[in-house]
Amino acid sequence: MSHPSPPAPGPYLQTVSGRFVNPFDPDPEQLDPGDIARALANICRFGGHCRPFYSVAQHSVIVSELVEQRGGDVEDVFAALMHDAAEAYLGDMPHPIKHRSPLGTAFKAAEDHLESVLRARFSIKADVPEIKRIDRALLATERRSVSGEGWDWPELEGVEALDIELVPCPPDEAERAFTARFDELQARRGVDAPSR
Repeated sequence: MSHPSPPAPGPYLQTVSGRFVNPFDPDPEQLDPGDIARALANICRFGGHCRPFYSVAQHSVIVSELVEQRGGDVEDVFAALMHDAAEAYLGDMPHPIKHRSPLGTAFKAAEDHLESVLRARFSIKADVPEIKRIDRALLATERRSVSGEGWDWPELEGVEALDIELVPCPPDEAERAFTARFDELQARRGVDAPSR
């Protein structure tokens, strides 16, 4: 499939499918679930500071499964799957930098705007409180399983790790899992999957 070139020089990313995305001023039609799945599968959590490779795509699938297990409806579950979709275009900034630095302040503004465009593009439900709770508990679990617990993290104060075993998978497998979950949830929502 042929895709047009960017309209002008600028901060455009060429995606795996050949689309172009300016994450600061995204064209919604250029935001593709296949590109999101591949990019998130290639991005390692914790800024790469993991013992094994553990992707944002795998994290997102797990969050969606946990939201469903805790009684979330299909819209909550889809929002959970897509909660880190902006990282496909901006990368994953480690939590302490994102939330406790001037660089993080600029990043957060760009991320908030991109997330609003993604919400409109994919009809993602906003403000699902269970996502934040599960995301934090899974962060504590991931830290224990794939990173390390050398010192206290203020954002995890009072947060209990989940009683689950994480088995990190390679990018191709994480991409397939994310894509399958996306397609399954779109079907349950009664939404046709975009052509890839």
